[in-house]
Amino acid sequence: MRKALVMDSKAWALAASALLIGSLANADISAGCGGTLAASLHECERLVGSLRADKAGQMLVFAPDGSEFTAEQATWMKSQLRLIAQACTDGKGEIAARQLAEVRQLLKEHRHFSQG
Repeated sequence: MRKALVMDSKAWALAASALLIGSLANADISAGCGGTLAASLHECERLVGSLRADKAGQMLVFAPDGSEFTAEQATWMKSQLRLIAQACTDGKGEIAARQLAEVRQLLKEHRHFSQG
């Protein structure tokens, strides 16, 4: 019983730490980039973050909306989003906006709209 309580408290501490770090990172990004840019970045991060290969060596990855990307494109977008977040943290909103526009263009080119 005592061991379970210790494990539970460790899990809570880990979750709280992750939440705090995420909040601080969000605050840094928002401080360097305007609200619209930060919101757009978070939307792109959500979509790009969902791109995962189901199998090792998989050539194509799919977003929840049906968009299809090569594994190389997905990797490129993920690295660009890290650079954009860093530019925002460094107060380089203009550079971040330019880089984000490139990522958004690739997402737009591959977007699949539902039929209906």
